[in-house]
Amino acid sequence: MKKLLLAFTFAAAGLTAAAQTAPVAAGQKQQVTAQKMVQKTQVPAAQRAIPYSKELKQKLSLNDDQYNKILAVNTECINKKDALKQADQKKNAGSKEIAQYRMEQYKTILTPDQLTKLKAMNTQVAKP
Repeated sequence: MKKLLLAFTFAAAGLTAAAQTAPVAAGQKQQVTAQKMVQKTQVPAAQRAIPYSKELKQKLSLNDDQYNKILAVNTECINKKDALKQADQKKNAGSKEIAQYRMEQYKTILTPDQLTKLKAMNTQVAKP
């Protein structure tokens, strides 16, 4: 009986402690988001471009020369997006132009077959 009462006491104490945690205020939430964005931009663009470039290398069967060119384009586009964010512009203000630029560069690097695969990949991502 003592064990049951003790277990109940600990459970009740845990529930009341959890209930006392205050929700994050709107200002704090924005601050946390801003901190995450700063942390993300502290990682060099070249490092952030690697995962997507490697994915393209694998899925599109890129050779080493194509991979290096794709990596350079992705790094450049990430730098442009970072510059937009630092200039305090809206997120989508220049995103379309950057995406168009990226695709124009890809067209000069990829073969027609690889471009077809890339477009198919992009339409699969766009579908819900």
